[in-house]
Amino acid sequence: MYYNEFKSPAIIKTGNNILGRIDVLLKNAHLYFPRKILVTQEYLYDIYHEELCKNEFYKVLFVKGGIVDEAVDVISKIKDTDAIILAFGGGSVLDIVKYCATKCDAPYITVPSTLSNDAIYSCVARLSENGKKKSFGVQPPTGIIVDLDVIKKSPKDLLLAGVADLMSNLSALEDWKLAYKNIGEPINELAFMLSKESVMPLFNYSSEGDLMTDDFLFDLTNGLITSGLSMIVCGTTRVSSGAEHLISHAIDEYYPERSTIHGLQVGWAHLIVERDIRKNQSAYNKLYTLYHDIGLTDAIQRNIKFADDELTSLIPQAMTMRNRYTIFNTID
Repeated sequence: MYYNEFKSPAIIKTGNNILGRIDVLLKNAHLYFPRKILVTQEYLYDIYHEELCKNEFYKVLFVKGGIVDEAVDVISKIKDTDAIILAFGGGSVLDIVKYCATKCDAPYITVPSTLSNDAIYSCVARLSENGKKKSFGVQPPTGIIVDLDVIKKSPKDLLLAGVADLMSNLSALEDWKLAYKNIGEPINELAFMLSKESVMPLFNYSSEGDLMTDDFLFDLTNGLITSGLSMIVCGTTRVSSGAEHLISHAIDEYYPERSTIHGLQVGWAHLIVERDIRKNQSAYNKLYTLYHDIGLTDAIQRNIKFADDELTSLIPQAMTMRNRYTIFNTID
């Protein structure tokens, strides 16, 4: 018998007040390492010092996060230490750790301080190099530990960005089906199923007040992890990145002074693509209702520096971002 092989997490733990119990959680999962190195931002360490210090760390490293330039210093301090790396922070911290741990072939665990995108469990790191954001292939984490009490203290707009990033899977899947129909691109049906199912629980919520509840954050966490697993099964980001992501990447590349939170850019593009390009009014209405009810449309209006009618002018630049067939390829 033959099977596809992929790496799945050795530990996934979501709960309340567990930041100070990382050592116990690893032990309970039978994960034993001679040393643990914590990588985080200094201000986060100051805020959560009491909880973090209930665990034993061989070393604590502070990073700004999000830039390749930090990698040399971080790699020099984690290589040859026989340690597991714990990345505590937002997407920028998780991505630099993912990049460095991959370079050192070191195991690492993501401990997100917010849920702004699928960086908590994915095979891609988005980092700035020479002022430009780039995507780097990385090894997925050994595990994910999410303290919901920490997540609840993160900025609301970041959580809304995480929702939009996850919901954009629906756009990516439509593009994948289109590529299959028009150019014969194969579909990995397991990855497709995982990606779609990661999104669906969020449609059960209909109030801005839901955003900080344990149930909502648990479903968002699980959705982002399942979405990441779909990418690992697929071997590419095709399963979670379509036309809407190309628009976001084009904004980062060509208009960095107007760029903002990735998930909000993706959410803005997703809405307009459904309404004006796919012209799928039913999908747009369902998406817009969710966005409006949980406060996501307000977050997009506060942060996006483009008018809706400017998206069309971004399409030629978006199509240079990646060799990926999307709905944009059908526009004359």
